[in-house]
Amino acid sequence: MNVGIVAAGPVHDIPDLKKVNHIDYWIGVDEGANVLYESGIQADLLTGDFDSIEPNRLESIKQNTKAINQFSSIKDETDLELAFLEAIKLKPTTVYIYGATGGRLDHAWVNVQLLTMFAEKHLDAWMVNSQNEMTVKYPGKYELNKDLSYPYISFLPLSEVVNGLTLQGFRYTLEDQDINQGSSLTISNEWSEKKGTYFFNSGILLVIKSRD
Repeated sequence: MNVGIVAAGPVHDIPDLKKVNHIDYWIGVDEGANVLYESGIQADLLTGDFDSIEPNRLESIKQNTKAINQFSSIKDETDLELAFLEAIKLKPTTVYIYGATGGRLDHAWVNVQLLTMFAEKHLDAWMVNSQNEMTVKYPGKYELNKDLSYPYISFLPLSEVVNGLTLQGFRYTLEDQDINQGSSLTISNEWSEKKGTYFFNSGILLVIKSRD
């Protein structure tokens, strides 16, 4: 099952969801519920406090939804974190998160860090905006098919250091290299083969596919 999560980020930073045809289960998060509604997509689940949606519009959205988890605006978790917990329960194949970047930097940065929730469960999850797809990985070996939509790929430490990073099938290869947080060594790589492989021994790695 592929799960799509639509958060409350700026609409201009969200790809055209009408063209997204690989999602089996949609979750709308707060204002993201309105984005799904405007895209003509029926949400399988809405979650959040919905304090940013006008009441009459919210009622129309709810009538076009299969299930709703509505919370108080006073809570410890963000609406997106609660949506991530719901997605994890579904044991998905892949999760795609839209509307989680752009706008406020504090929200965008914590949302990237929240990707560790999926990495800890060894679930594949990608945060998507109009120019990038990003994921977080814990130590292991991974393969990525060449993506013509995103010609550049970067491997950045989310932890203080990523130990033993090896890159194969990319234009700039590495062999058992330690990468410290703040280093630009692994920015803007490219695929040299149809499939690239990367693996590392310890740390937390942020992988970003990008286009200009």
